[in-house]
Amino acid sequence: MVFAAPNEALARAEEVLDADPPPLHASVAHQVIGIWQRDFGDMRRALAHLRRARGLAARADSAEREADVLATLGVALVHSGRTRDGLAAFERGVARGTGHTRARVLYRRAYVWWVLGRHGEALEDVRRAVPVLRQANDVIWTARALTLRATVHLALGAVERAEADFGAAEALWDTTGQEHDKADAVESRGLAAFRSGDVPAALRLLDEAEERYAKLGTPTFMLTIRRCEVLMAAGLAPEALAEADAAIVALDGIGGQSTRKAELLLVAARAARLAGDAQTAIARAAVAVRLFAAQRRTWYETHARLVLIEARVAAGRGSGRLVADAAAVAERLAAFGAPAAPEASLLAGRIALGLGWTADAERHLAVAARSRHGGPPLARLTGWAAQALRARAAGSTRGVLEACRRGLDVLDDHRMTLGASELRARATEQGAELAALAQRASLVSGGPRRLLVWSERWRATVLSAPPTRPPADPVLLSAMTAFREIAARAEEARTDGGRPVPALEREQRRLEREIRSRTLHMRGEAPGDGNRFDVGRLLERLGDDIRLVELAVLDGRVHVLLCGQGRVRRFEAGLLAEAEREAEHVQAGLRRLAHPGAEARLPMVEAAGARLQELLLGPAAAQLGSGPVVVVPPGRLHRVPWALLPALRERVLSVSPSASSWLRARETAPPPGGRHVLVRGPGLASGGAEVPELAGLYGGPPRSQDARPGARLRTPTSIARPGAPTGLDGHRPGEAEGRTAAGTPASTSNGRPAAPTPPDGHPAGETDRPRDAGAREGMSGDDRSGETDGPTDAGTPASTSNGRPAAPTPPDGHPAGETDRPRDAGTREVVSGGRSGASDVRGGDVVRAGVPTVLEGDEARVPRVLEELDGAALAHIAAHGTFRADSPLFSSLRMADGPLIVHDFERLDRSPYRIILSCCDTARFASVGADELLGLVTALLPLGTAGVVACSAPVNDAAVVPLMLALHKGLNAGLSLAEALRDARAALPGDAMHRATGWAFSAFGAA
Repeated sequence: MVFAAPNEALARAEEVLDADPPPLHASVAHQVIGIWQRDFGDMRRALAHLRRARGLAARADSAEREADVLATLGVALVHSGRTRDGLAAFERGVARGTGHTRARVLYRRAYVWWVLGRHGEALEDVRRAVPVLRQANDVIWTARALTLRATVHLALGAVERAEADFGAAEALWDTTGQEHDKADAVESRGLAAFRSGDVPAALRLLDEAEERYAKLGTPTFMLTIRRCEVLMAAGLAPEALAEADAAIVALDGIGGQSTRKAELLLVAARAARLAGDAQTAIARAAVAVRLFAAQRRTWYETHARLVLIEARVAAGRGSGRLVADAAAVAERLAAFGAPAAPEASLLAGRIALGLGWTADAERHLAVAARSRHGGPPLARLTGWAAQALRARAAGSTRGVLEACRRGLDVLDDHRMTLGASELRARATEQGAELAALAQRASLVSGGPRRLLVWSERWRATVLSAPPTRPPADPVLLSAMTAFREIAARAEEARTDGGRPVPALEREQRRLEREIRSRTLHMRGEAPGDGNRFDVGRLLERLGDDIRLVELAVLDGRVHVLLCGQGRVRRFEAGLLAEAEREAEHVQAGLRRLAHPGAEARLPMVEAAGARLQELLLGPAAAQLGSGPVVVVPPGRLHRVPWALLPALRERVLSVSPSASSWLRARETAPPPGGRHVLVRGPGLASGGAEVPELAGLYGGPPRSQDARPGARLRTPTSIARPGAPTGLDGHRPGEAEGRTAAGTPASTSNGRPAAPTPPDGHPAGETDRPRDAGAREGMSGDDRSGETDGPTDAGTPASTSNGRPAAPTPPDGHPAGETDRPRDAGTREVVSGGRSGASDVRGGDVVRAGVPTVLEGDEARVPRVLEELDGAALAHIAAHGTFRADSPLFSSLRMADGPLIVHDFERLDRSPYRIILSCCDTARFASVGADELLGLVTALLPLGTAGVVACSAPVNDAAVVPLMLALHKGLNAGLSLAEALRDARAALPGDAMHRATGWAFSAFGAA
């Protein structure tokens, strides 16, 4: 009973003892209490009860009873760290027991061998026990023995054998009422899924096991250890560290098993190292090594020593002694048959390379590289990393790039098995070293074009394919509805009383954990599309007018890759760390400028913008030409307000997470129908005053919900005029939410001076533009054949009036992208400059498809908003925005019924073609993985959105209104988002507040 209904078994055992039972019955009762305390409580009490049970068995003169108790006592002694005494108890138990009882004793000794990491002895004892247990028709103990054997197989990397045993055990468990053992079987299947590389299935099964344990009311320390391993593999090391540390505290609180504490310390050390906290990793690993050594658990001690060496290297303590230590650890792990052996060999080789010991490095790396041909994805990745380092040491650029390509292909395949965008983003951290090695090799040999290819290879990969659409899971949908309700109530309580309500906030956090947990279970639906970034295709799309500026970071320095006019040039700029600090200063300045009376700070913010330009663009700033510019920054520079940089201030400017995502946005066609959706959330200081005006701009009186007969139409209201009272929307400390208020401007001229045109010839910096028909500047001889450097025809594209290169004209006379259908009522019309006719898909011409849908008041509820947003051509959302650095996919827009979060957007079949978020902090992201961003904008881009306007800082609420009106006026005139935003900035007054508001908004994508 103690494993079927633990608490009931404990109560029954205590009842037996209260009835003054005979020694045999009392022995059983004390043994049950000892088992309960051993596994779920205090080890000291467990040992006391088990010793009492053994004495009573001896008094009852029952050798079989005494053998059984000795086995339970042996497990308890080993778990308390007294390994020698525990093994001695097993020796006596095996000697005292016979037949069926001895088989049960052997099974428990096999379990102890597994705990000690002595897997050969464990398999031998199970081999002896299973036939006897089967012969006795002992279903429960046979299933336990098969589960244990499967777990040992997993520790040795034999996943197929483990899965066979798990399957056989589970079939037996289905015939019993052993609920605790059934939960353990589910947990073990989760471990098997993890070992085979299926992270979503592992998380789902471990969560299911946790639910089963919770119903039994039993602690789950072993499950925590396994869950932490999966979280680390998924790139969630900080969460794994927090869970492990919390479990250690809980275990200490009940006086629990010393063996489990050592294992939790080992997991915490690994998590701290992966999270970049080397000192914490060293501290946890050192204690784990001491505990494992005292417990005579050599297998685990060796693994702990590996983590300790890794942490010391991460802390900058590389030395010859560490090379020897890592090599010794690798040999011991290989002797154990441990899957971690290649990691230790890679570590030894990496340290040796750092010391210049090339011969030693080659020996260790060659051993590690063997793992690249088989095993789970992360083991193969280890092998390819070792192979890349071998090639670098041998001076083979081609070998480095081939190993990096193969390794990243392995990780690509693994990443696409993950359905959740968060897991896909975080998994890329595993490939950061390979991507960096390839970039360095490209920098030394290969020219700017190759560096661009490798910069793109592992940048913003999450945006390369839509995330798996969340399933129609009733539990998930119910949790999301409950989350919105609780979040809305908590926000209302804070607004009304000025104080948070702890009970509501606790429930909100619980629901967030449930939602996140269920979304992490999603498995990827399909492999990637296999498309590789093509420099020639990018240059063709850019033409002669557009410049794309991709910033690559190598060894802490920014390298500017300037693409356009058929070539790629490289310039060196400043240090990334200095640019990050300057960007934070700029953000602080913009926050202050959102409030009236801060005009004195404007010169300081502008000066910081000039410093940022020098650090981020360097000499490339003078080579941007006069046309549109696309900036592709690394993830760590996502908070830079690019429009503040002097060289970009008057330009048509857009931002993209990668050149590949810009190309996809450029080639995304708008949806049919051209629906416009305008959403006004609650609580804005200006009341979202631009929304009624925009409704009038896009077709007269707005329609609420849709144009069904009898629907009530709202008349546009007028916005605040200059001189209206100003007021600041309240921000809670530490949380940027909403917009602040101020006056509204008159419009100004849109005229701007053209930027200087660079002279003929080669500007400063590297170039891969051909000097003549047979030579290329800055290119090495091992570049791929067939690579083109520019247009192959005689002419260069002319630019359109919108500042974009005209597409080549095919023989039928229609420009590319233009349709030859009759121009009837279904065609779109350009309304600026007297032009008419079918619009260019990327020209930004708005589809005039009737009056817009306006959602406001109680109609601006999340389900209704999502229904209207799905497949819209243009959406404008005026609402409070909240960025969650701790959990970026819970960043939100406040609707009438609560927050609209990123997880909601991921349920759309197709997000709006263009979306304008006139809210604070909607362009803020969390930088995770190798070079990935999580946030509202990056959730929209893979779902069909080609262009977004969003804000990276708190802004003045009323100052946003004229900016938005001017922006939409440009869109209605056929401009792109970037062109309209440029003109809208120029239309604002020149005071500090309005200028800061304009700088805070950016156009993302290419629509």
